[in-house]
Amino acid sequence: MFDHTIYSMVKLCNDKYQNNEYDTIFDSYSFPLSDFQKYAIEGIVKEQHVLVTAHTGSGKTLPAEFAIDHFFKKKKKVIYTSPIKALSNQKYYDFCNKFPHISFGLFTGDIKTNPEADVLIMTTEILMNYLFVQSQQEVRNVDFQINIENDLGCVVFDEVHYINDMERGQVWEKTILMLPDHVQMIMLSATIDNPEGFAKWCESSGSKEVYLCSTAHRVVPLHHYGFFTTIEHFYKEVDKNTAQKVKNSVNKLIPLQTDKNVFQEDGYNLLRELTQMHRNKRVHIKVQHVLNTLITHLRNDNKLPAICFVFSRKKVESYAQMITISLLNEEDEPMNVRKECEKIVRRLPNFQEYMELPEYNILVSLLEKGIGIHHSGMIPILREIVELMITKKRIKLLFATESFAIGLDCPIKTAVFTDLNKFDGHSLRNLKAHEYTQMAGRAGRRGLDKIGHVVHCNNCFALPYHHEYTSIMNGKPQQLVSKYQISYGLILNLLKNGVQKDFHTFSMKSMMNNEILLSVESKKKDLLDAENKIQGYEEQLRASKTPENVCNHYIELQTNLKSYKNKKRKEAERQITQYEETYQTIKKDVNVYDLIEEWKSALGNINGDLYNTTHFIEHQTICICAILINNGVIEKDDNHTYNLTTKGVECSSIAEIHPIILVEMMHEWDYFASFTTTQLIGLLSCFTDIKVSSEERLDRVSCKDNVLNKHIQELQDRYLSYYDMEVREDIYTEYKYETALQVDLVDIAMNWAMCEDEKSCKYLIQNELPNKEISIGDFNKALLKIVTVSKEFMKMFELANRVELLQTFASIEKKILKYVATSQSLYV
Repeated sequence: MFDHTIYSMVKLCNDKYQNNEYDTIFDSYSFPLSDFQKYAIEGIVKEQHVLVTAHTGSGKTLPAEFAIDHFFKKKKKVIYTSPIKALSNQKYYDFCNKFPHISFGLFTGDIKTNPEADVLIMTTEILMNYLFVQSQQEVRNVDFQINIENDLGCVVFDEVHYINDMERGQVWEKTILMLPDHVQMIMLSATIDNPEGFAKWCESSGSKEVYLCSTAHRVVPLHHYGFFTTIEHFYKEVDKNTAQKVKNSVNKLIPLQTDKNVFQEDGYNLLRELTQMHRNKRVHIKVQHVLNTLITHLRNDNKLPAICFVFSRKKVESYAQMITISLLNEEDEPMNVRKECEKIVRRLPNFQEYMELPEYNILVSLLEKGIGIHHSGMIPILREIVELMITKKRIKLLFATESFAIGLDCPIKTAVFTDLNKFDGHSLRNLKAHEYTQMAGRAGRRGLDKIGHVVHCNNCFALPYHHEYTSIMNGKPQQLVSKYQISYGLILNLLKNGVQKDFHTFSMKSMMNNEILLSVESKKKDLLDAENKIQGYEEQLRASKTPENVCNHYIELQTNLKSYKNKKRKEAERQITQYEETYQTIKKDVNVYDLIEEWKSALGNINGDLYNTTHFIEHQTICICAILINNGVIEKDDNHTYNLTTKGVECSSIAEIHPIILVEMMHEWDYFASFTTTQLIGLLSCFTDIKVSSEERLDRVSCKDNVLNKHIQELQDRYLSYYDMEVREDIYTEYKYETALQVDLVDIAMNWAMCEDEKSCKYLIQNELPNKEISIGDFNKALLKIVTVSKEFMKMFELANRVELLQTFASIEKKILKYVATSQSLYV
């Protein structure tokens, strides 16, 4: 048997794998497995949890694929979760091709197919919502049914490090907490800091061990380089020696970090020198020249295909347009590429509408040169065309935003960075080490390349300081910090699941509580330190030669001296002088008095912090329950048992938006009785999170429909009311009230609903969206969000048997999902 270290019950699978019990399984692969893959397979077979942490391209998907086949043979079902819809779609497509004997279903909110399948692929939110459903009536209303207790063998969490995501991380945490003990978890993660701690938490609530299968080894090692180019004008500005030195340094790869993660000082210093020389001579190199020079070098040096990371959607498209050279081989004629794209898009019944889009023709023109683009502002179908062309090896250079690094398959030789700064929604900052590693890790194809190349376009951004550069390229992995939130939705979900009291005990199992316990221990240490300080100073005081009453009087005189006038002031000064002459250590002794008072004050603060921290979960839960009771959402009986009211049942159907506010407004608006379908679409558009230029963004609603305008203002006021209430009660829920409502899309969404033919749809897309700088892809996402929210209302109305409301909301999807704004996918 193999040796392993035990961390609590966690099996740290760090040693060379020596167990031959599973050789038959290992030998069934056409290539030798890595030790971490062998450990993972053993953990799966032995019915334990498995956490795999590895770099991109290291083969961490293999254990998940083994699990799919393994549980299929055991006649058990598998749920495969991923963080983004695009990855779910791609996994569905890949798995269907790889395992033709196994059936797969896909559930992303927009797409629902094959609910009875052996393997169900879905976003993590969908699984969490399913786990919180208990009653049979509610189960009938979900998109798939699976007997968790008897049929589910395992859940695969792909990209489980998303538990660290600021906005959505709590979904993974709550899902893991809700899974029954018998269900195995296969968790695939990028490298993280302290994976043992995460693994320990994962197994803390059950009886299964966690096999922690980590590897820092890259099968294809990475070499990191800088790249700098110049123009002829520069040489005219410098002497011959400088010109020659620059000529010897530019237009070639300058080593920055070895495959052993050793930073290359000489390379950094050379880049700094080149940057400074060009700055001194005020020579600016255009991005187009830099990109074409670099890509030409990569092509000539056989370092394509490459992915070029750009941290702006607009720049993704403009940079791609800047490439003037064709990158396709002779056999990949442009005409063949165009035909291939047409063949792909013809899978759709409305393919002609896509082919007439300017965006489609621009994309195909790029693809004809071997260039692709990929960002979340694109229409999903166009993104999928790019992904499929990557698998067909038609793309030699892909310009993409950071989101492409999240699991999407793209075998490449070289990763290029056009910047090492990004805007994170709040400010411009350097890339964090885990972000850089995730993107850089796309380089190097296992089984195809001996080395992966990572290149920085140093002309395109300010050279970071030395310590910043090393931190970006070789800093610590990301540290997992709980994003768990105690919210209205959590209480409603627990009640739906049959929990009727002591809600805080569920949250006590969270990662957040682990962090609270660590904080409590730290504060207890601070408390002890403060008590020891006070005790020490009090001992000093007892040994002092100045009587206590004298010290107190001296302090009083010093404190009030400035406020005394004339004779009284002179008398105080005389008394102070007399004390100082009589008691020569009085100043020192008084200082000790001051220190005691300071530490007593600090002790009080520490005690307060300790109490608040210790009781944080319970306090938050009690306050949220009080708000729910006061607003008639839940009720509490004499036995301290909670139940959902009729209003609470309605609220529990809503997950996408603030449930209480919407149900309250629905009651005040008489269940939307006076709303037309178009007005409902305008109203629901307020809950979309769409990117609008800061110059165009509206703070208050100003739509053309005066009646709807009034209703949305009422909605905004109610959001402000709840925000004030939460601030007053000192609670923190998951809602960001300041950005919760977006009113920029109201008129556009209503106009779209009234478009009745292709011509009017085209006009709106080509004229109204550009005015707000809204991309078609973002508009498409917004419309899908409207449909998702409308379906939550439909489930609510179905439970309440409100048939007339069902019909009104059912018409929303037909009115807005049309033309190229649909939930279609080329993968399904």
